[in-house]
Amino acid sequence: MSNFHDIAQASAKLCELLNSKIFGQKEIVEQIVLTILCNGHALLTGAPGVAKTTLVRNLAKALGSGYKRIQFTPDLTPFDILGGYTIQFDEKDPNLKKIGFSPGPIFAPFILADEINRASPRTQSALLEAMQERQVSIEGISRPLPKPFFVFATQNPIENEGTFPLPEAQLDRFLLNLEIPYPDLEAEVKIATLSQMESDLEPISFASILLEARRVIESVPIKEDLLQGIVRIVRNTRPHESKLSVAREYLEFGASPRATQALLIASKALAVIRGQSEVQFDNVTEIAPAVLRHRCIVNFRSLAEKRSVSNIVNQIVQETVL
Repeated sequence: MSNFHDIAQASAKLCELLNSKIFGQKEIVEQIVLTILCNGHALLTGAPGVAKTTLVRNLAKALGSGYKRIQFTPDLTPFDILGGYTIQFDEKDPNLKKIGFSPGPIFAPFILADEINRASPRTQSALLEAMQERQVSIEGISRPLPKPFFVFATQNPIENEGTFPLPEAQLDRFLLNLEIPYPDLEAEVKIATLSQMESDLEPISFASILLEARRVIESVPIKEDLLQGIVRIVRNTRPHESKLSVAREYLEFGASPRATQALLIASKALAVIRGQSEVQFDNVTEIAPAVLRHRCIVNFRSLAEKRSVSNIVNQIVQETVL
């Protein structure tokens, strides 16, 4: 079995490889790799052209995983994602027909749900069981998905016409919500002069170390007081029990206990990526906003005063005493 040192080295190499293809997004790249270590899913939020799709595609190629891109549109149906029973013809005798199962694109190790918020809530919900249980149920039969199985979804926060908000139950299944900013000046100069004919990434030799890291990540030690601090951060997002005025005044609903589990495993994974033998205070505060921002729902006052959920969550993390 791989140890902390092996995983930290492999993570650093993968981050370096992805950074050579995606300029100016080092923090985002690190959090994407963290998602892989935790065997989780991630939601990438950013304007068009900031390399959301490119990042996910290069990650899948580097890990040597089967890759399927699903372009979410208003007319997409659950059948288009999951598959179903169809009439099939015998290859040897075209006159022979039978009813057989035709798997959809969900049956791939690596799913890119591009512009996920353009599909109807009914279609979006087709991913619920897949993301949580790693299986899909069709016509009363449960079918396991490949191992490993990752969903990376993208959405555009600027354009709202023709989009549908993601159901809270689905948002809660994403380990992280990564807000991808525009690149800085230096990075954009590199992007402007970048050849469009770049060679594709080859699968890395140490992919198996990263794909099997979850068990090692879970064993990373954490002090009891820091563990309780993680719980306090999550509980402080719930306006009915929070001790912080920012949560009571600006949030309608807070994060669920699943967020506590997510924040703990993400903090451990970040510690391993940084080469630390146990979870540190900075690991928790750094990754907490990405874990919590999509799990909190703002109220009317927040919208009226134009306070973003990211701003509110950042303040909650800063004001919570660990």
